Amino acid sequence: MRVQDVMSQKSRVVHTISVQRTAEDAIVKMTEQRTSALIVMDGETPVGIFTERDVLRCHVAWRDRLFREMPLSEAMTEKLIVARPDDLASSAMAMMIKADIRHLPVVEDQQIACMLTISDLVKHHVGELTAELHYLQEYITDLHDAVQD
Repeated sequence: MRVQDVMSQKSRVVHTISVQRTAEDAIVKMTEQRTSALIVMDGETPVGIFTERDVLRCHVAWRDRLFREMPLSEAMTEKLIVARPDDLASSAMAMMIKADIRHLPVVEDQQIACMLTISDLVKHHVGELTAELHYLQEYITDLHDAVQD
């Protein structure tokens, strides 16, 4: 299974925000869009990601600062870990677990084509395991029937 297989079952909407905005702007947009992460853009270039985890980190790190006074460039996570559509989904999942992240942008043709979550990958993997289990059960039933004949 490849990342593109998971992408095919997911909306391709990628929520973005300008790096010139504030952390409060990002929180409001995340709430309005019902998303847990935004790609932070400088023009057409992705420069980071802002997630619910960043909200908590910033709140603890800068207790005396208001989110509306906090530039997104200071609040975001700059290191953007990405996958490609032809990557193995298991490799993408392993990369997310190792980096302790929950959101994985997928880059296709030098653009962010999709944002996957760890939940997307786990659900897809469980679906595949369930199908495999079903096939194995049928195989065992067929073997049992063949022995009975």
